[in-house]
Amino acid sequence: MNSKWKKRFQNIKERLDFFRITDEEDLDELSEFSEQPIYEDRRRSGGAGSARYGQSLQEELAFEDLLARNRKRRLITRGVVALLLVCVIAGFYLYNREHTFDDYIISKSIDNSMTSGTQYEAVGKYLYRYNSDGVSCVTKKNEVLWSVTYSMQAPIVDVCGTTMVIAEQQGTQVYVVNEDGLLGSFTCLLPILKVRVSNQGVVAVVLQDDDVTWVRLYNAEGESIANDKTTISDSGYPLDVDLSPNGEKMAVSYLGIIEGVMTSTVVFYDFGSEGDAASDYVVNRETFSGNIVPQVFFIDNTTAVAVADNGYAVFRGSTQEKSVEVSFVDEIVSCFYDEELIGFLFSDSTGENEYRMELYNYRGRQKVSVGVDARFDEIKMENGQILMYTSSSCTVYTKRGKLRFSSAYEKEIVDIFYFSEYRRYLIITNNSFDRIRIC
Repeated sequence: MNSKWKKRFQNIKERLDFFRITDEEDLDELSEFSEQPIYEDRRRSGGAGSARYGQSLQEELAFEDLLARNRKRRLITRGVVALLLVCVIAGFYLYNREHTFDDYIISKSIDNSMTSGTQYEAVGKYLYRYNSDGVSCVTKKNEVLWSVTYSMQAPIVDVCGTTMVIAEQQGTQVYVVNEDGLLGSFTCLLPILKVRVSNQGVVAVVLQDDDVTWVRLYNAEGESIANDKTTISDSGYPLDVDLSPNGEKMAVSYLGIIEGVMTSTVVFYDFGSEGDAASDYVVNRETFSGNIVPQVFFIDNTTAVAVADNGYAVFRGSTQEKSVEVSFVDEIVSCFYDEELIGFLFSDSTGENEYRMELYNYRGRQKVSVGVDARFDEIKMENGQILMYTSSSCTVYTKRGKLRFSSAYEKEIVDIFYFSEYRRYLIITNNSFDRIRIC
């Protein structure tokens, strides 16, 4: 009998040793072993060993209590570790979201020898680089994927998705490219004033012909799709034009004088099925009496925005009906936007800050109003952040109006880009591509 119990306790000891390095599932297995019906066997052995049975029972009860306390201790330890981990993550998140960074480290600098006047446009994960001699597609490491040469005195561009059009202002050349290279090129018969492109490569060109202005639509190879002839006395002078991403809709802002009052009229064209039944493809026109509308743009295939000198309006649907109109008292200093928000800078009349920045969604609801003291020559909204910069400094705000980063820069800045990388930005100078990490 003694050898039998000695063997059992030896087995229990081995299981306890294994418990110290095993998981919860092994503990459950051990607990099940301790609950086996051994008490009945002990009672059958008779009175001679009853004392030993009582002692063994107490030892097994103590062992079960040890198991329970061990299990509880491990659960508490795991809970504390999980809580600490959550606190660390939450603290890091709040610090990263709320902290304003004022310094940077150049993690990598790549040579960039380009002629003066070279400019850049971000397209997905690549950059389009263009100047008077040509356009090329480069990576963030300044590796050239393709290039197209031309000769233009004053190139102007527009980007939609991954498609870009380059035209010679007051010239006649037009080139259309995407991330794969050249889509097409053509020459206009009249001097070019403005140019816009859709994601499919449809190009809208504003052409000047003495006192007559033409707004013409071409495909990437230069085949005419549609045109609109305007004069100052009839429609007014075209201030701005834009195409929907699919190229089926076009919005043109005309400036004219109606009954002695300078007035803007935004005309919406539809070259799809909706415009087939309309006269000259015009599905709607909106008059802004006494106001100038210098900018129109599409945020998707059915939503257009007209920015006036005193506010903005949003037009939706197949016939581009006005759905939102927001007016401001203060004069707009600058406007910037993306697919979700439109932002405005105003001079701060309180004198507390240089500017006041307000952000709105396209339902007309104000999301942010915050004072801004940054100096800037250029401002844009890119991947959820607002980038403001001069040739010697850069400032970044989030869409929540929080100052993210502000610092002078050691080189002359040409442009700055944010590619949704954690605390990392790309600053382009005349002689380098600098990958910086703010700190």
